[in-house]
Amino acid sequence: MSRKRRPDGPPAPLPGVIDAHAHTWSRELQPDHDEVMQRAWATGLAGVIEVGVDTDTSMQCLDLARRDPRVHAVAGLHPHDAQHLEHERAGLEALVAGGGFVGIGETGLDFHYNHSPPEAQIQAFRWQLDLAREHELPVVIHAREADEACFELLEAWSRRVGRYLGAGRAIGMMHCYAGDVALAERYLEIGLLISVPGVVTYPSNARGQQVAAKIRLAGLLVETDCPYLTPVPYRRARNEPAYVAETARFVAALRGVDPEVVVRATAENTARLFDFPGPTETGAQHDDGHDPRR
Repeated sequence: MSRKRRPDGPPAPLPGVIDAHAHTWSRELQPDHDEVMQRAWATGLAGVIEVGVDTDTSMQCLDLARRDPRVHAVAGLHPHDAQHLEHERAGLEALVAGGGFVGIGETGLDFHYNHSPPEAQIQAFRWQLDLAREHELPVVIHAREADEACFELLEAWSRRVGRYLGAGRAIGMMHCYAGDVALAERYLEIGLLISVPGVVTYPSNARGQQVAAKIRLAGLLVETDCPYLTPVPYRRARNEPAYVAETARFVAALRGVDPEVVVRATAENTARLFDFPGPTETGAQHDDGHDPRR
């Protein structure tokens, strides 16, 4: 049996899609960063959320956002580096206080690798939740093999902050969500949106496909997490924002709807979460008559 050949070029255009979580500042994408982004815009990408993992990379995200209004920056300390909180704290506080960021993260808990001790991860996570509350920003959450601990902290935080971001606006997103449908629904109930990465396209990922197919469309985002987790048919290549179109198409097929329905809903969800004009407001996406809440 022959293997399918990886396409030579970028995906077919899918106007209006937004990549809800990317790291184009990474060393894997820096050598040809301009070309990477040109390919993304050529596929119809309407925006990208650049997410930092420490002070330096958060500054890089802000620089990218200042260079292009379609790029939006998030600042935070990754759980892998949580043990360096005391070194990073002042820099991140000053950076966020200076403005220009749409969210706090990538924060959370990773009990799979435990590159930082669990206690240090929890401390850094709580500090960033407080930082988000102080600046009235949503959070971008990384959770791996820490479902209950992460949910417990977020549930308590959601009760403390209320809906300070405004009526009907979510308080954060579960980046690269890997849990089941039941947990996804619990997160949605406390105001966290569910972000689906390219791994949803992998044949073995039945659980991720169930989540993408079953949760309400108003709670769904799509992302690359580039340069990682490349979707089929580009799997094993370096991931980049253009490939989020393949994830959106796959999710649409799972749900039995046109790709444009998923694109419009997820783009509007992302824009509403991070409080910037969505594609329908800027004219990047036309009205196809579908209600994104269904």
